[in-house]
Amino acid sequence: MSAHKTHREHSPTNINFYVITISTSRYEKLMKKEPVIDESGDIIKQLIIESKYNIIGYDLVPDDKIKILKAFIAALDNPQVDVIISTGGTGYAQTDVTVETIRKIFDREIEGFADVFRLVSFNDPEVRAAAYLTKATAGIVNDKIIYLLPGSPDAVKLAMKELILPEVGHLIYLVRKK
Repeated sequence: MSAHKTHREHSPTNINFYVITISTSRYEKLMKKEPVIDESGDIIKQLIIESKYNIIGYDLVPDDKIKILKAFIAALDNPQVDVIISTGGTGYAQTDVTVETIRKIFDREIEGFADVFRLVSFNDPEVRAAAYLTKATAGIVNDKIIYLLPGSPDAVKLAMKELILPEVGHLIYLVRKK
């Protein structure tokens, strides 16, 4: 039996997720008590539930490094959380500070995630060369996994369906294996 198959057999099936949306425009609507549509955050939550995993929490914060960091620290400090997935702030606009803010707290970066995400995105005829315009990445803090995804609903679907959900249990097993 291969090591990969053995790891999969030991992968946890009861995984708890925390979802964070980073968007100044949605945050401002929330503060004004206006209706907020968070398509990418809703897609993440829907796919987690469809995969029979749990959502432990959700937060919506503006593109502000202090508020972003506070949201991630609160999620990391929750002992129930296994995986944090954020959407937004991974591009090159001046306000896109998610990756620069959170990468600094990674114990280790999951470098292959960014490489494969951009490759899969590049192979999409609607994305092609624009694939290199994302800083989407993933990392590990203590024994928790963090994924930093773009704000695009299509990018979120792609990352969740093709990369994150198929391997997240395996990755948790590897990270927590003594």
